[in-house]
Amino acid sequence: MSPPAAPRVSVIIAAYRSDATVAACLTALRAQTHRDFETVVVDSSPDDRTQRLVTAQFPEVVFERHETRLLPQAARNRGVARARGDVLVFTDPDCRAHADWLEHIVAAFDAGHTVVSGSMGLAAAGWFAWGVHLGKFSWLLRGAAAGPCRVVCTANAAYSRAAFERIGPFDADICIGDALLSWRAASAGLVPWLEPRAVVEHWHQHGFGEYLREFFHRGRELVVARSAGDDGRRSRAALRFAAFPAAAVLEIARVARDALAAGAAWPWLLTIPAHVAYKLAWSLGEARECVDLLRRPRATTLERLRGLHA
Repeated sequence: MSPPAAPRVSVIIAAYRSDATVAACLTALRAQTHRDFETVVVDSSPDDRTQRLVTAQFPEVVFERHETRLLPQAARNRGVARARGDVLVFTDPDCRAHADWLEHIVAAFDAGHTVVSGSMGLAAAGWFAWGVHLGKFSWLLRGAAAGPCRVVCTANAAYSRAAFERIGPFDADICIGDALLSWRAASAGLVPWLEPRAVVEHWHQHGFGEYLREFFHRGRELVVARSAGDDGRRSRAALRFAAFPAAAVLEIARVARDALAAGAAWPWLLTIPAHVAYKLAWSLGEARECVDLLRRPRATTLERLRGLHA
Protein backbone atom coordinates (compact mmCIF):
# COMPACT_ATOMS: atom_id res chain seq x y z
CA MET A 1 0.00 0.00 0.00
CA SER A 2 1.40 3.40 -0.96
CA PRO A 3 1.78 6.03 1.80
CA PRO A 4 -0.90 8.74 2.00
CA ALA A 5 -0.33 11.79 -0.15
CA ALA A 6 1.38 14.70 1.58
CA PRO A 7 -0.93 17.57 2.52
CA ARG A 8 -0.41 20.90 0.85
CA VAL A 9 -0.12 22.75 4.17
CA SER A 10 1.72 21.95 7.42
CA VAL A 11 0.76 24.01 10.48
CA ILE A 12 3.69 24.04 12.94
CA ILE A 13 3.30 24.95 16.62
CA ALA A 14 6.11 25.30 19.17
CA ALA A 15 4.76 24.47 22.63
CA TYR A 16 6.15 25.12 26.11
CA ARG A 17 3.96 24.91 29.22
CA SER A 18 1.02 25.25 26.83
CA ASP A 19 -1.57 22.98 28.46
CA ALA A 20 -3.80 25.95 29.39
CA THR A 21 -4.22 27.24 25.81
CA VAL A 22 -3.27 24.58 23.26
CA ALA A 23 -6.67 22.86 23.24
CA ALA A 24 -8.42 26.05 22.03
CA CYS A 25 -5.71 26.49 19.39
CA LEU A 26 -6.10 22.94 18.05
CA THR A 27 -9.89 23.06 18.23
CA ALA A 28 -9.83 26.16 16.00
CA LEU A 29 -7.64 24.27 13.52
CA ARG A 30 -10.22 21.48 13.36
CA ALA A 31 -12.77 24.05 12.19
CA GLN A 32 -10.72 25.28 9.20
CA THR A 33 -12.56 25.56 5.89
CA HIS A 34 -9.35 24.55 4.08
CA ARG A 35 -8.94 20.88 4.94
CA ASP A 36 -5.74 19.83 3.13
CA PHE A 37 -3.35 20.30 6.04
CA GLU A 38 -1.57 18.57 8.88
CA THR A 39 -0.67 19.91 12.33
CA VAL A 40 2.77 19.40 13.88
CA VAL A 41 3.33 20.24 17.56
CA VAL A 42 6.86 20.28 19.01
CA ASP A 43 6.74 20.38 22.80
CA SER A 44 9.64 20.91 25.21
CA SER A 45 7.69 21.46 28.43
CA PRO A 46 9.31 20.27 31.70
CA ASP A 47 6.25 18.07 32.37
CA ASP A 48 4.01 15.91 30.20
CA ARG A 49 0.73 17.78 30.65
CA THR A 50 0.76 19.26 27.14
CA GLN A 51 1.68 15.89 25.68
CA ARG A 52 -1.09 14.06 27.51
CA LEU A 53 -3.69 16.63 26.48
CA VAL A 54 -2.72 16.70 22.81
CA THR A 55 -2.31 12.96 22.32
CA ALA A 56 -5.58 12.17 24.13
CA GLN A 57 -7.82 14.83 22.58
CA PHE A 58 -6.18 15.48 19.20
CA PRO A 59 -4.86 12.16 17.87
CA GLU A 60 -4.58 13.58 14.35
CA VAL A 61 -1.71 15.86 15.45
CA VAL A 62 1.89 14.90 14.68
CA PHE A 63 3.46 15.31 18.11
CA GLU A 64 7.15 15.45 19.05
CA ARG A 65 8.34 15.76 22.65
CA HIS A 66 11.76 16.97 23.81
CA GLU A 67 12.89 16.43 27.37
CA THR A 68 15.22 19.45 27.25
CA ARG A 69 14.03 23.02 26.69
CA LEU A 70 13.99 24.22 23.09
CA LEU A 71 13.78 27.92 22.33
CA PRO A 72 10.80 28.66 20.09
CA GLN A 73 12.76 28.98 16.84
CA ALA A 74 14.63 25.74 17.49
CA ALA A 75 11.30 23.99 18.08
CA ARG A 76 9.93 25.42 14.83
CA ASN A 77 12.96 24.14 12.92
CA ARG A 78 12.23 20.68 14.37
CA GLY A 79 8.63 21.05 13.22
CA VAL A 80 9.75 21.87 9.69
CA ALA A 81 11.85 18.70 9.68
CA ARG A 82 8.73 16.68 10.51
CA ALA A 83 6.38 18.56 8.18
CA ARG A 84 5.34 17.18 4.79
CA GLY A 85 3.53 20.14 3.25
CA ASP A 86 4.76 22.55 0.58
CA VAL A 87 3.33 25.50 2.51
CA LEU A 88 4.82 25.85 6.02
CA VAL A 89 2.48 27.76 8.32
CA PHE A 90 3.39 28.81 11.86
CA THR A 91 1.24 29.81 14.80
CA ASP A 92 1.46 29.66 18.59
CA PRO A 93 -0.44 27.61 21.16
CA ASP A 94 -1.89 30.80 22.68
CA CYS A 95 -3.45 31.78 19.35
CA ARG A 96 -6.87 30.90 17.96
CA ALA A 97 -7.33 30.97 14.18
CA HIS A 98 -10.48 32.11 12.44
CA ALA A 99 -12.15 29.33 10.46
CA ASP A 100 -11.10 30.78 7.08
CA TRP A 101 -7.49 31.45 8.18
CA LEU A 102 -5.82 28.77 6.08
CA GLU A 103 -8.16 29.45 3.17
CA HIS A 104 -6.84 33.03 2.94
CA ILE A 105 -3.22 31.94 3.49
CA VAL A 106 -3.45 29.41 0.64
CA ALA A 107 -5.13 32.00 -1.61
CA ALA A 108 -2.17 34.33 -1.05
CA PHE A 109 0.21 31.58 -2.17
CA ASP A 110 -2.01 30.86 -5.18
CA ALA A 111 -1.63 34.56 -6.05
CA GLY A 112 2.14 34.10 -6.25
CA HIS A 113 3.41 35.16 -2.82
CA THR A 114 6.02 32.98 -1.11
CA VAL A 115 6.29 34.64 2.33
CA VAL A 116 2.95 35.58 3.89
CA SER A 117 1.74 37.02 7.18
CA GLY A 118 -1.81 37.02 8.41
CA SER A 119 -3.14 39.66 10.77
CA MET A 120 -3.26 39.58 14.57
CA GLY A 121 -6.52 39.96 16.46
CA LEU A 122 -7.17 39.97 20.18
CA ALA A 123 -8.68 36.95 21.91
CA ALA A 124 -9.72 39.12 24.87
CA ALA A 125 -9.79 42.90 24.58
CA GLY A 126 -9.15 45.41 27.35
CA TRP A 127 -6.74 48.18 28.24
CA PHE A 128 -3.86 45.95 29.19
CA ALA A 129 -4.31 43.53 26.28
CA TRP A 130 -4.45 46.38 23.76
CA GLY A 131 -1.27 47.90 25.17
CA VAL A 132 0.62 44.64 24.73
CA HIS A 133 -0.95 44.00 21.33
CA LEU A 134 0.05 47.35 19.89
CA GLY A 135 3.55 46.99 21.29
CA LYS A 136 4.04 43.58 19.67
CA PHE A 137 1.92 43.60 16.49
CA SER A 138 1.03 47.17 15.50
CA TRP A 139 1.81 46.65 11.79
CA LEU A 140 -0.24 43.42 11.67
CA LEU A 141 -3.57 44.72 12.98
CA ARG A 142 -6.76 43.39 11.41
CA GLY A 143 -7.60 46.78 9.92
CA ALA A 144 -4.29 47.07 8.07
CA ALA A 145 -4.24 47.09 4.28
CA ALA A 146 -3.00 44.10 2.28
CA GLY A 147 0.48 44.63 0.89
CA PRO A 148 4.18 44.26 1.68
CA CYS A 149 5.09 44.14 5.38
CA ARG A 150 8.41 44.52 7.15
CA VAL A 151 8.29 41.53 9.53
CA VAL A 152 6.35 38.26 9.48
CA CYS A 153 5.74 37.10 13.07
CA THR A 154 5.62 33.39 13.76
CA ALA A 155 2.30 33.73 15.56
CA ASN A 156 0.81 33.98 12.05
CA ALA A 157 3.35 33.31 9.31
CA ALA A 158 3.70 31.14 6.23
CA TYR A 159 6.55 30.26 3.88
CA SER A 160 6.66 28.14 0.77
CA ARG A 161 8.98 25.23 1.41
CA ALA A 162 11.22 26.42 -1.42
CA ALA A 163 11.47 29.89 0.14
CA PHE A 164 12.20 28.48 3.60
CA GLU A 165 14.92 26.20 2.25
CA ARG A 166 16.45 29.18 0.47
CA ILE A 167 16.53 31.63 3.39
CA GLY A 168 16.06 29.44 6.48
CA PRO A 169 16.18 27.90 8.92
CA PHE A 170 15.23 30.11 11.85
CA ASP A 171 18.13 31.26 13.99
CA ALA A 172 17.66 28.69 16.75
CA ASP A 173 19.45 30.61 19.54
CA ILE A 174 17.43 33.82 19.31
CA CYS A 175 13.77 34.65 19.97
CA ILE A 176 13.62 37.33 17.25
CA GLY A 177 14.55 34.76 14.62
CA ASP A 178 11.26 35.46 12.82
CA ALA A 179 12.33 39.08 12.25
CA LEU A 180 15.76 37.98 11.03
CA LEU A 181 14.18 35.49 8.61
CA SER A 182 11.82 38.19 7.31
CA TRP A 183 14.76 40.49 6.63
CA ARG A 184 16.65 37.72 4.86
CA ALA A 185 13.56 37.07 2.74
CA ALA A 186 13.33 40.72 1.72
CA SER A 187 17.07 40.79 0.92
CA ALA A 188 16.56 37.74 -1.30
CA GLY A 189 13.73 39.45 -3.19
CA LEU A 190 10.99 37.45 -1.43
CA VAL A 191 9.03 40.41 -0.09
CA PRO A 192 6.82 39.43 2.88
CA TRP A 193 3.14 39.98 2.12
CA LEU A 194 0.39 40.84 4.60
CA GLU A 195 -2.99 39.18 4.05
CA PRO A 196 -5.14 40.83 6.74
CA ARG A 197 -8.13 38.51 6.16
CA ALA A 198 -6.08 35.57 7.50
CA VAL A 199 -6.72 36.25 11.20
CA VAL A 200 -5.49 34.60 14.35
CA GLU A 201 -6.49 35.95 17.74
CA HIS A 202 -3.75 36.14 20.34
CA TRP A 203 -4.22 35.64 24.05
CA HIS A 204 -1.84 37.87 26.04
CA GLN A 205 -1.56 35.86 29.22
CA HIS A 206 1.42 37.36 31.07
CA GLY A 207 1.72 40.34 33.40
CA PHE A 208 3.07 43.84 32.81
CA GLY A 209 6.47 43.09 34.36
CA GLU A 210 6.92 39.95 32.27
CA TYR A 211 6.26 41.86 29.07
CA LEU A 212 8.68 44.60 30.09
CA ARG A 213 11.35 41.93 30.56
CA GLU A 214 10.45 40.39 27.20
CA PHE A 215 10.82 43.68 25.33
CA PHE A 216 14.08 44.46 27.15
CA HIS A 217 15.47 41.04 26.26
CA ARG A 218 14.47 41.33 22.61
CA GLY A 219 16.14 44.71 22.38
CA ARG A 220 19.35 43.06 23.56
CA GLU A 221 18.89 40.25 21.05
CA LEU A 222 18.48 42.72 18.20
CA VAL A 223 21.85 44.31 18.95
CA VAL A 224 23.51 40.89 19.15
CA ALA A 225 21.99 39.84 15.83
CA ARG A 226 22.96 43.07 14.08
CA SER A 227 26.50 42.87 15.43
CA ALA A 228 27.10 39.54 13.68
CA GLY A 229 29.88 40.11 11.17
CA ASP A 230 30.92 43.41 12.75
CA ASP A 231 34.00 41.75 14.28
CA GLY A 232 33.04 43.49 17.49
CA ARG A 233 33.75 46.98 16.14
CA ARG A 234 33.35 49.41 18.99
CA SER A 235 32.36 52.34 16.75
CA ARG A 236 29.10 50.70 15.67
CA ALA A 237 28.16 49.79 19.23
CA ALA A 238 28.91 53.34 20.37
CA LEU A 239 26.77 54.78 17.57
CA ARG A 240 23.84 52.51 18.42
CA PHE A 241 24.13 53.44 22.09
CA ALA A 242 24.12 57.16 21.28
CA ALA A 243 21.03 56.76 19.07
CA PHE A 244 18.86 54.79 21.51
CA PRO A 245 16.74 57.71 22.85
CA ALA A 246 15.83 58.76 19.31
CA ALA A 247 15.14 55.14 18.38
CA ALA A 248 12.62 54.85 21.22
CA VAL A 249 10.78 57.99 20.04
CA LEU A 250 10.71 56.74 16.45
CA GLU A 251 9.32 53.36 17.53
CA ILE A 252 6.56 55.01 19.56
CA ALA A 253 5.69 57.17 16.53
CA ARG A 254 5.61 54.08 14.31
CA VAL A 255 3.10 52.38 16.61
CA ALA A 256 0.91 55.48 16.44
CA ARG A 257 1.09 55.54 12.63
CA ASP A 258 0.23 51.83 12.36
CA ALA A 259 -2.69 52.11 14.79
CA LEU A 260 -4.17 55.13 13.02
CA ALA A 261 -3.84 53.46 9.59
CA ALA A 262 -5.64 50.36 10.88
CA GLY A 263 -8.50 52.29 12.47
CA ALA A 264 -7.29 51.65 16.02
CA ALA A 265 -6.89 55.27 17.11
CA TRP A 266 -8.87 54.88 20.36
CA PRO A 267 -6.95 51.80 21.58
CA TRP A 268 -3.71 53.65 20.83
CA LEU A 269 -4.78 56.78 22.69
CA LEU A 270 -5.98 54.80 25.70
CA THR A 271 -2.80 52.71 25.95
CA ILE A 272 -0.08 55.30 25.30
CA PRO A 273 1.57 54.74 28.72
CA ALA A 274 1.81 50.97 28.12
CA HIS A 275 3.41 50.96 24.71
CA VAL A 276 5.68 53.88 25.65
CA ALA A 277 6.91 51.69 28.51
CA TYR A 278 7.41 48.69 26.20
CA LYS A 279 9.33 50.63 23.57
CA LEU A 280 11.50 52.24 26.23
CA ALA A 281 12.22 48.78 27.65
CA TRP A 282 13.22 47.56 24.18
CA SER A 283 15.48 50.58 23.61
CA LEU A 284 17.06 50.22 27.05
CA GLY A 285 17.77 46.59 26.20
CA GLU A 286 19.54 47.72 23.04
CA ALA A 287 21.54 50.27 25.02
CA ARG A 288 22.49 47.69 27.65
CA GLU A 289 23.79 45.27 25.04
CA CYS A 290 25.71 48.06 23.28
CA VAL A 291 27.51 48.73 26.56
CA ASP A 292 28.33 45.02 26.86
CA LEU A 293 29.68 45.01 23.30
CA LEU A 294 31.90 47.98 24.10
CA ARG A 295 33.21 46.19 27.19
CA ARG A 296 33.83 42.80 25.52
CA PRO A 297 33.90 43.38 21.76
CA ARG A 298 35.67 40.12 20.94
CA ALA A 299 32.94 37.85 22.26
CA THR A 300 31.34 35.89 19.44
CA THR A 301 27.69 36.33 18.55
CA LEU A 302 26.91 32.79 19.71
CA GLU A 303 28.64 33.38 23.05
CA ARG A 304 26.58 36.53 23.63
CA LEU A 305 23.35 34.76 22.68
CA ARG A 306 24.08 31.94 25.08
CA GLY A 307 24.77 34.50 27.77
CA LEU A 308 21.37 36.12 27.21
CA HIS A 309 19.57 32.78 27.62
CA ALA A 310 21.64 31.45 30.50
